[in-house]
Amino acid sequence: MTSPDPDYVVKRQRVEQLKTKAQNGGLTSHDTGQADKTEPAKPAKLVFFDSTDLHWCPEVSQTYSAVGQQVKVETPGDQNPWCALFGSLYFPSGEGLYTIHQRKRHQEVQAHLQKLLAMDPDAFFFVVMDNASAHTTPELDPFWEAHRDRIEPVFLPTYSPHLNLIERLWNYMRGKMTRNQFYETLKVQCQEIADWLTALPFSRFCSLMGIDEVSLLFS
Repeated sequence: MTSPDPDYVVKRQRVEQLKTKAQNGGLTSHDTGQADKTEPAKPAKLVFFDSTDLHWCPEVSQTYSAVGQQVKVETPGDQNPWCALFGSLYFPSGEGLYTIHQRKRHQEVQAHLQKLLAMDPDAFFFVVMDNASAHTTPELDPFWEAHRDRIEPVFLPTYSPHLNLIERLWNYMRGKMTRNQFYETLKVQCQEIADWLTALPFSRFCSLMGIDEVSLLFS
C-alpha cells in the first residue's frame, strides 16, 4: 500500500538521515530542527517507539507436527484479557525499554517516555513513532514542550509501518513467543515476553534490522 502522505519522501529521508548519523556515532541534539546551536551539543540517541497488544488467548497459526498427529493449543476459554506492550528500541545498539500497561492512551505514552528520559538523564532522544491518536494528541503538547531540550518526536509518514523498525521486532516476537503458545496467566505471559525482548542477542537484532554487524562493531 502506498502512503497517501504528501510529505512521505521528506519524512522518510529524515528518518534515514537520523539512522545514518546514529550508526556512525555522530547523532547529537544539534540535529533537531529547533536546536539552539549556541548551546553545547548533547549526545543523542535514536529510538523507534510503538505499542502492541498482548492477548492471553494465543494466536493460532500453521505449525509442523508428526504425521498423523494434530497439534493442540490450550486456550483460556471465553476469557481473553489483554494488555499493551510499549517499546522503545534503540538504534543501532538493539537495547530497549519495554513497559506493560492496561491501556494505550496518551497517559501511558507519556509514562513510558518519562521512563525513557530517566534512563539516561544526559542524553537527547529522537523518538520515531507513527501517527496513532495517542501519539499526536494535543494532550501531549505540554510534555513535548516541557522536555524540548531532551526529546523530539519524529513522526513517520501515514500508513508506513514498514519504516518503524520496532514493527519487525514485534513480528519476530509473535512468531517466537505468542503463536500457538499458552501461558498460565496473562501476567506471566507479559513478563516472559518482556524478559525475552530484553535478552535478545545483538546478532539477532542486527539480522532483523539489516545491519552489517561487523562494520558496526568497527565503525
